[in-house]
Amino acid sequence: MFLVGEYTRLPAWVPARAGDGIAALYPTEDGGWAEKCVCSIENPSYVIPDGEDGLYAVSEAEQGAIAHLIRTEDGTYREDAFLRFPGSGSCHLCLEQETRRVFVSNYNSGSLVVVDGHPGAMKVLQELRYSGCGPDPKRQEAPHIHSSWLSPNGKELFVADLGTDRIYRYLLGKEIPLTPNARQPWITCPPGSGPRHMVFHDTMPLAYVTTEMGNQVLLIRFDQENIGTVCEGWSTAEEKNGLILTAHLQLSLKYGMLYVSVRGTDEICWFRVEPSTGRLTPGGKCPAGGRFPRHFLLDEESGLLLVANQLSGSVCVFSLGADGTVSAQPLQSIPAPGAAVIVKTEDKGNTRK
Repeated sequence: MFLVGEYTRLPAWVPARAGDGIAALYPTEDGGWAEKCVCSIENPSYVIPDGEDGLYAVSEAEQGAIAHLIRTEDGTYREDAFLRFPGSGSCHLCLEQETRRVFVSNYNSGSLVVVDGHPGAMKVLQELRYSGCGPDPKRQEAPHIHSSWLSPNGKELFVADLGTDRIYRYLLGKEIPLTPNARQPWITCPPGSGPRHMVFHDTMPLAYVTTEMGNQVLLIRFDQENIGTVCEGWSTAEEKNGLILTAHLQLSLKYGMLYVSVRGTDEICWFRVEPSTGRLTPGGKCPAGGRFPRHFLLDEESGLLLVANQLSGSVCVFSLGADGTVSAQPLQSIPAPGAAVIVKTEDKGNTRK
């Protein structure tokens, strides 16, 4: 099942209709998809499965908040736990499955909060605040933590700060969840680039990072001492005028491609990944089927790519060819007001009354 997190409140200047919370996409008799609300929660701009049959969702608002939701017998979700914490503009979640620690990125306050995600004892374990700025006085006047990502070995957390052009590195511990990696506290990105999202390669010591302001995909290589260096970058948008913001990315080993969404040009672009080096070669691009593709999900099992277009309020479903290219036109555009994120969940049979 696919779930869509929808903004329920939008600023007056945003030309879009707000949604209802979290919606499920379900198959229809004609082979398409339809949408229905399964949980009313404020501004769930990022949602992740909990590994069982529930969800964690941020509530992006003036004060930071996270909710744990469980699936009920009728297929909807109900709030099982809710926690507010210092910070604002919560926009991303990362889950350490074994310990149930959840790392919450807070864009507005420029902070990272570590939460004990056990529903019966949800609490803040650690709060990290940052300092510094970048060269852009409007977008980088202060830190803006946009996301965090576990390393492939599960021993580190990487934290992307759009405001200071840094990716911070932390070692994961037991008593103190996060301690700075003393050998390399952060990786420096190009000035004014604004790192947003990140993905690690499955078999090589490297990672890719989207830059929201520089509109590039950066390649980070890790040497034998595990020191990461930005060594190359590829443009995601040909246009330079107007509001153009590169957003999400996903790596597919099945297709040997890296996929990226670009808001403003409203496109999905893809790069071929060189098997031996990880270098990228532009593969193609197509319209996202709507306005402001904030997030997307490539489902390798079905060969579908689903794009959450925030401003047009839709999820567009594309098919992929055998070579990983995206169809020029979507198979379907599903109304989903305020669409911000899309995830896939598995029914594990742990539903509750």
